Amino acid sequence: MSGSDAPAGPGAGGGSGGVDACAGLRLIRNIEAPVPGVADQLAPGDTLEILLREGPPDLVVAVDNQGRDAGGISPTIQLINCLRQGVPFQAGVLTVHGGAVQVEVRAAL
Repeated sequence: MSGSDAPAGPGAGGGSGGVDACAGLRLIRNIEAPVPGVADQLAPGDTLEILLREGPPDLVVAVDNQGRDAGGISPTIQLINCLRQGVPFQAGVLTVHGGAVQVEVRAAL
């Protein structure tokens, strides 16, 4: 026995994942390079759309309900792959402290 028979959970490496792996993806991130006039208007409970802007470099951005960029999100390879597959993602604002906005990124299925 090799000990590798354990099931892989969400976030486990390998493969392209598919929609099921994307559905279980959860990331806690701070918005990077917050856009003045947009990010500073956010409040806990707000929802942002997560979009992939293909580059190079590829950028993952959080967009408010008026279509304005609030700032960037530090992605994982899995998040980028899921966005490329067309899986929609959103970010719920958890906390706002001054210019720091913390969000939870998750699939919007």
